[in-house]
Amino acid sequence: MAVHRGRGIAAIEYPTGMNQNGDPSQAWIKVKPDGRIDVFSGTADIGNGAKTIQSQIVADTIGVPYEWVTFDNSNTDSSPVCTGTFASRATFVAGKAVLKAAREVQRKLLDVAAQEMEISPEDLEIEDGRVSVKGLPDEGMDVGEVAGAAVYGHGILVTGTGAQLNPYAAFTDPGTGEVDSPPHAAISYAGCVAEVEVDDVTGEVRVTKLTQSYDVGRAINPSLVEGQIQGGAIMGLGLGVLETSYPYYPSVEHRGSGFGSYYAPSPLDMPDLETIIIENPSEDGPYGAKGIGEMANNSQPAAIATAVYDAIGVWITELPITPEAVLKALDKKAAGEDQPRRDGKMVIFDEDLSVNTVGAGLQWTA
Repeated sequence: MAVHRGRGIAAIEYPTGMNQNGDPSQAWIKVKPDGRIDVFSGTADIGNGAKTIQSQIVADTIGVPYEWVTFDNSNTDSSPVCTGTFASRATFVAGKAVLKAAREVQRKLLDVAAQEMEISPEDLEIEDGRVSVKGLPDEGMDVGEVAGAAVYGHGILVTGTGAQLNPYAAFTDPGTGEVDSPPHAAISYAGCVAEVEVDDVTGEVRVTKLTQSYDVGRAINPSLVEGQIQGGAIMGLGLGVLETSYPYYPSVEHRGSGFGSYYAPSPLDMPDLETIIIENPSEDGPYGAKGIGEMANNSQPAAIATAVYDAIGVWITELPITPEAVLKALDKKAAGEDQPRRDGKMVIFDEDLSVNTVGAGLQWTA
């Protein structure tokens, strides 16, 4: 009787936004006379950093400091339409809307500056809040001066609008499923390696480390991306080994009667976390970004289940992997009963996580 260590891996893919159309986001941007920027968007920030990311997109696209941008999503009456904060769409779909609006604002600022400087707008650029002649950074005007000239000299309100709606993918061959455009805007990919310790006396599974690699397209804000992945890892940990409301579902036997009987991860359950961010830009995403929100908690439970098998030689195919489930599986193994198994080679890792045996034809079987 002892504590056994194991290591497992899982790989996933996840679409960005809703497939097909019917998933619009809109944005409106206006420039105040001092050059500061107001962004109006319907995106609700639920901790995913939507306000920060969209403000970064606007600032970078127009060419002004981030601090100049104010993001307003205070109510659905004054904000443009946004389908919602779900489907990992806030950066990708709503981000495309503010990107388009920001490009329109930049074009209008350059048009006003060109009139003020008596030069073609194609010969101008905006960087760090200043409009200057390309190749001659000392020749130009501050964006605040341009915005003031627009209001008080030309009678112009500099604004921009943007809307994003993914195209509808129609079947060109219903027999094969071939369509005339991609049904998904972008696909994100991720992998997770879980390291566990399993006590074969108590059945306890302790996750000691999660190493995660995520293709996010482009990390517009790397700190927020890493935080999203780490937060998802803890959610995945809970799904994998702790969180259950119906231990004998669909029977209500021993169903919890309050939040105190529902076990979620605490700081004491935290494993070591290693996060690897891969940037493989999307063709359609704003600055190449893909969705990262929901997928961040998908790979850990499967990786943990594989690690448990590596540790004690039993497959547990229902979540969460509770001590009771572990002990029942071990009892069945000891009794020689048939176990869920996985055909093909296991993926085995050296200590540095490099692969030395690649799995082939892996498949769940009864």
